[in-house]
Amino acid sequence: MRRCDAAFKKEILLKCYDALESEGFTRYRKEDVDWPLHDGFHCWVGLNTGLHPDRVNVNPFVGIHAVPIMRLYTKLEGRTYSRSVATYAVHMGELAGAREERATALTPEQSDGFVTSETRRLARLYATVGLDYARSIASYEALLPLLQGRLDMLGGYPERVASCLYLMGRKAEAKAFAEEFLAKQREYFEAFAVPFLRMLANGDASEPLSRQAGR
Repeated sequence: MRRCDAAFKKEILLKCYDALESEGFTRYRKEDVDWPLHDGFHCWVGLNTGLHPDRVNVNPFVGIHAVPIMRLYTKLEGRTYSRSVATYAVHMGELAGAREERATALTPEQSDGFVTSETRRLARLYATVGLDYARSIASYEALLPLLQGRLDMLGGYPERVASCLYLMGRKAEAKAFAEEFLAKQREYFEAFAVPFLRMLANGDASEPLSRQAGR
């Protein structure tokens, strides 16, 4: 009999990614998938797993990865861009159409057929409810208020807000926001705000982000 261990958890995750790929998601790494939508906006998929003595829980998150936003602020901070980081995401259970779905909890005792059916069910949920939600927020206009709602969490959200405003062409607002937030959270925000404000003063992002959107 299989044990409920790290190897079993990895097996479950790989089956989830196999099922997502079968639904049409792009598998850009062995353990990463997304769905390119338009103009550098991707439906982002996050599978958080919990390993317990008797089971593996799969907690599905879904949202948007906006390539121009993420490339802009990571470049200014001197960090490596990653396609696997969400710009904004929520737990699938928060979405209409998914709230009534049972949680995905898999055990070594369950048959391969049952495990496969559960991973397919999860993948189908992403391909329907998840994609619909991602499409509904796949624009700077839709993302901005969502990002603003998480400013107090820090965690990259202030950088995302400033970058979003900039990419919308609202540069004066982006400047005012960056200056105000820097005054309140200098230790946290300085690494981004200083080069961002310098970029605004110079009027040059050094490389047109439209060229980067699909990378």
